[in-house]
Amino acid sequence: MVRMHGGGIPLAETPYVAIDVETTGLNPAGGHRVCEIALLRFHRGSVTDSLVSFVNPLRPISPGASSVNGITDLMVAGAPTFPELFPAILAFLSDDPQVFHNAPFDLSFLRHEARLAGGRWPDNPVLDTLVLARRSLRFRTHALSSLCGELGIGTTFHRAEGDAWAAGKLLLALSSLEPRGPGRARERR
Repeated sequence: MVRMHGGGIPLAETPYVAIDVETTGLNPAGGHRVCEIALLRFHRGSVTDSLVSFVNPLRPISPGASSVNGITDLMVAGAPTFPELFPAILAFLSDDPQVFHNAPFDLSFLRHEARLAGGRWPDNPVLDTLVLARRSLRFRTHALSSLCGELGIGTTFHRAEGDAWAAGKLLLALSSLEPRGPGRARERR
């Protein structure tokens, strides 16, 4: 069972922000940038507020990234840049916990973008549904779409808003699971 704030408040009663980004490629150190961002505030299992936007990455989107997320250069051409969005992102986050699926990937881009914007990504608590799924020892694969399929969480994937929504719902589903012991883990094929 996942609890927030020192174990006292059940997760379902704690507001948190599920976050996802779509990017122009796989590596911010290689010059790739965020081209879409979604922040969804959850409380009591429902989205209560959102900040969703295309982001002008000021560079072309790689064909590989575009084939996965469906975002084209034309779609982001008139969008705000990350530095233009950053103050609104910080205000939206406040001090709420951040939820990601595969947090190191998204955070590497968000920290890079924050530095380029002249700031710093906030150090709010981070929950990673990928880590929680692996710890549960219940699933054969840990891709967001596979986990959501097994748990009956339906959405479209590989766009920021759908993936953020899925991560937010997945966190609630995973928080109600008790971990399996090593001897009771599902066999892997």
